[in-house]
Amino acid sequence: MSEVAGRMNTPATDERTLPTENFGFLLVSGFPLAAFASAIDVLALANYVSGKTLYRWSTVSVDGDSVEAMNGLNSVADWKIENAPRYDVITVCCGIGAARRRDDGLEEWLRCRHKMGARVGSMSTGSWLLARAGLLDGKRCTIHWEDLESFRESYPNLPATSEIFEIDGRIFTCSGGSAATDLYLSLVAEDHGLELASRVAEQLVRGPARADTTNQRLKLQDRLGIRSPHLASAVALMEQHIEEPLAQSDIARLVGISGRQLERLFHNHLGRTPQLYYREVRLRHAQSLLRKTGLTVMQVASASGFCTASYLAKCYLAHFGHPPNSEMKFS
Repeated sequence: MSEVAGRMNTPATDERTLPTENFGFLLVSGFPLAAFASAIDVLALANYVSGKTLYRWSTVSVDGDSVEAMNGLNSVADWKIENAPRYDVITVCCGIGAARRRDDGLEEWLRCRHKMGARVGSMSTGSWLLARAGLLDGKRCTIHWEDLESFRESYPNLPATSEIFEIDGRIFTCSGGSAATDLYLSLVAEDHGLELASRVAEQLVRGPARADTTNQRLKLQDRLGIRSPHLASAVALMEQHIEEPLAQSDIARLVGISGRQLERLFHNHLGRTPQLYYREVRLRHAQSLLRKTGLTVMQVASASGFCTASYLAKCYLAHFGHPPNSEMKFS
């Protein structure tokens, strides 16, 4: 067994070689492979740089079978949950579809392991599973930005943020992607100091870990490829007022320009009118709610600023090419 890798491939272990911490990665069908691999790379490099077996890890699935990642590659699970060894840290790795996943046995396993003293966390959309298991109650948490609004709709009492990761006691959540590297570098720094974490970051040919207060999404100017502060402010207002849309005249007034200037900015930079762009923002929000919550079309219409379900359906069909009630097939 490689001292650098630290992976547990067999049930047999020698207690004299057990590392400081034993990590378990619970793989759920459709999990993002890049985030999962990034986390393990940090642990492996911490072992390599330190010259010690600081970490050991293995993978777990509900039934012990291999699990298909989002990109179609299969990862072999070392354990099924009922036979898994005791872990210091458990990370739930989920991707698309986690919002509608229900597994009472899995949720009970997570609760039980947490009661036994394990730190329990998630990557990407795994926060849905932690929330359903009751592990996020009263905890700061985050989730991939695409699921954030629907997650907040489903769990309005949870303090869900848009940060790249959150650590609150023995619970941690991560938005996924490259943020997994930042989270695990922070865990290494917490365990063994900033110097080791910095040396691991150097091995990854990157800078130090981003702080947990870093926002997931790019700035509006970068995301849309615009440099007009007035236009960026107008789009930000639209994204902040979805359930109760602002009038175009109010947006222009709040931004500090005339209605005609606002029209010109949207036409020149985004190729559409402010009204049409605003509707697209609300339709994308509606799509996320339909795919990731149990809300009815009428409830989604209300939460997305459409006066009736029929009006939402009409706009939805025109924009996406299929009616809102067909979104179940994408979940």
